[in-house]
Amino acid sequence: MNFDFFTFGGAVFWEDVFFYQKWRIQRHCFTNKYRLLDSWDIRRASGSFENCQKAFIKYIESYEITKQQGKMVILLHGYLDGKNIFKPLWRKLTLTDSTIAALNYPSLFRSSLSSAHQILFFLNHLDDIEEISFVTKGAGSIVLEQLLNLDSNLQAYRSKMRLHNIVEINPVIKENLFCEFLSRFKIFRFLLGPMLNDLTEKSVKHLPGIPAGLNVLKIFSRPKGYQLGINLLSLWGFSFEENRLRRKNHLYLKSKTFRTLQDEQILNYTAKFINNGKI
Repeated sequence: MNFDFFTFGGAVFWEDVFFYQKWRIQRHCFTNKYRLLDSWDIRRASGSFENCQKAFIKYIESYEITKQQGKMVILLHGYLDGKNIFKPLWRKLTLTDSTIAALNYPSLFRSSLSSAHQILFFLNHLDDIEEISFVTKGAGSIVLEQLLNLDSNLQAYRSKMRLHNIVEINPVIKENLFCEFLSRFKIFRFLLGPMLNDLTEKSVKHLPGIPAGLNVLKIFSRPKGYQLGINLLSLWGFSFEENRLRRKNHLYLKSKTFRTLQDEQILNYTAKFINNGKI
């Protein structure tokens, strides 16, 4: 017999494969078992994906879950992050007429390509949505780029909904110096998973990028303490020429906080671009 119980939302081992009005179905990254969580992260069912779907259908009536429709904004966190980093941005975006879906993917145990297939599964099982936008943070940009460059025959959702606006916050355009350093050691490659390699120079050079024709804003902002870390890495022989990476169509901001997604100017620019397609 299954009992309903509170969970931590699955930030480490669970990947979101279905979302409807804050209810979600998650898949365990090792066992491939599924569970249904309600809007309070209480487990309501478990087993197969179909079993969780059937359970959710029953809850729709008993809990009077309203129909989601129209627009959705999908939030993809970065490496070793979780969906809860988007809470400040979520509060900004809930003022719009869009459904906001902050998704978990197990970045510690999955490559960016594997996570892209997870998001593809999610989109292909998304109901009652006609338009989607994306906000990514850090390595979430790699997952999104991998997703948008998958075989078009796999992207069944594209026939039901259109891609609207995309905001990438501190997207990966060059290797991460910390990951480059850690990847030199076998123990860290084992402990920090396959995405560690995705953030090294060799892998970043082959990133597919966002397909042409989409409306994209890239926001770059370095948190407090970033320069200190760069200076320490320079002692190990790493160098970083930030100016050569600048582009006229990118937005460069000086962050006043240690956490990028708590900076009001970043949140405001992101919400404005998602809503209007321009800043």
